[in-house]
Amino acid sequence: MKPFKRTDRIASEIRAALATLFLCEVGDPRVRLGVVTGVKVTADMGLCRVYVRSLQSDAQGRAELLAGLDQCSSFLRRELSRRVRLLRTPRLEFHYDELQDQAARVEELMRTLPPPAKDSGQE
Repeated sequence: MKPFKRTDRIASEIRAALATLFLCEVGDPRVRLGVVTGVKVTADMGLCRVYVRSLQSDAQGRAELLAGLDQCSSFLRRELSRRVRLLRTPRLEFHYDELQDQAARVEELMRTLPPPAKDSGQE
């Protein structure tokens, strides 16, 4: 059995290419503040879900990043087709990665819990 599926290898290549594009090629300052956190490609290679986070931690930074990505998605797809060799370049769909926000919320909730009570009867 192969250690990785083909879609995983392609997702890794797409993630690296998009990260380079965000930093070096895209002129929109809203996109330059974005970080690619994950990429998932469907089995038929028709759709690529790109998970991003903004270096600005507020809701406005999040909205601006997604708006900037939607505006330059055709440019990103065209450049991606030149950098990653595929028969058909998948359509890009951008999603904001909320995993870190959710993890911070869980940690905050755990800090508010009272410490566990000591039970002197058990060893």
